[in-house]
Amino acid sequence: MIVESHCHIISGDQRNYPRDLGSNPAGWVRDLPAEEFLNLMSGAGVDRAVLVQAFGAYRYDNSYVAKSAERYPDRFVAVCIIDPMQPDAPEKLDYCVNQQGIRGLRVVTWTEPPTMLDDPRISPLWQRAAELRIPVCVLTTFNQVPRLRPVLERFPELRLALDHLGLLGLGDGPAHRAAEPLFELARFPNFYGKFSSWTIGSLVRSGKNVCVDFFHRLIDAFGADRLMWGSNFPASNERSYRGFVELAQEQLAFLSAEEQRWLFGETALCLWPTLR
Repeated sequence: MIVESHCHIISGDQRNYPRDLGSNPAGWVRDLPAEEFLNLMSGAGVDRAVLVQAFGAYRYDNSYVAKSAERYPDRFVAVCIIDPMQPDAPEKLDYCVNQQGIRGLRVVTWTEPPTMLDDPRISPLWQRAAELRIPVCVLTTFNQVPRLRPVLERFPELRLALDHLGLLGLGDGPAHRAAEPLFELARFPNFYGKFSSWTIGSLVRSGKNVCVDFFHRLIDAFGADRLMWGSNFPASNERSYRGFVELAQEQLAFLSAEEQRWLFGETALCLWPTLR
C-alpha cells in the first residue's frame, strides 16, 4: 500500500470555502478538489492520503479538508492548522478532533512575526495534542529545528513530524554538514521526518549520489520506521502528480523493499492507523 503523507486539496468553490491568502495576495498555485485528487491518486498507484491543511490557501479555516476526509474516510485523513498563540487553541483542537473528525495538527511558524516553536505559550497546545494522541506536523524553516529539542523532551508522548525535513538546504556534499541539527533529533523516539518532492528535488540538483548518501544516513540515524514520503502536490507542481510519485520511487529504488515499504506507507499508517 502506498500512502501519501503530505498533499493539499483546494476547492474551486470559493463561496462555500473562501480563501484566506494572508500575506500571499497572488493566490494559491492551483485548485485541486478532493475528487480530482482521488483520480490522480488512482492513476499514480497511491492508495491513501493525509490531507494537510494548506496554510497558503486557507490559513486556519479547516472546513474543506475536514469535509473531504469525512466524505472519503476510506482514502483520506485530515490534518488541521490552529493558531498556536491563541489562548483557546487547545479548545479549538478539541473541536477539530471530536466534532470534525480531524486526525492531526499542523503547527506553522510562517507568521508575522514568526512563531517560535519553543515559545511557552504553545505548551498547552502541544499538551492537548499529546492527550488526544494525534500526530503533530510542523512547518518551519531550518533555523528553528533546534527549538524542537525542548518540545520533544517535555512532551515525550507527543508524536511530531517535521514537514519537508525543515526545508533543509542540501548543497554541501555527502557530509551534509548543514543537516546536523536534524540528525541531533534522532535520539528522540517521538520524532519523525517527513521528506517531500521538494526534498528529493533538492538532492537531485545537488549532484550525483547525493540522494543515495543522504538517505542512507537518514535511515541509519532514524530508521525507516520514522521516515515518510509526501509529494507536497500541488504546492510543488513542476511535474504531474504521477511524475512526483515516480520520481520518488526512482530516486529511492536503491533502498531495500522493506525500507521502501516503511517510507512509502507503513510509517504513515502507524501515525494514522484509520487509513489501514
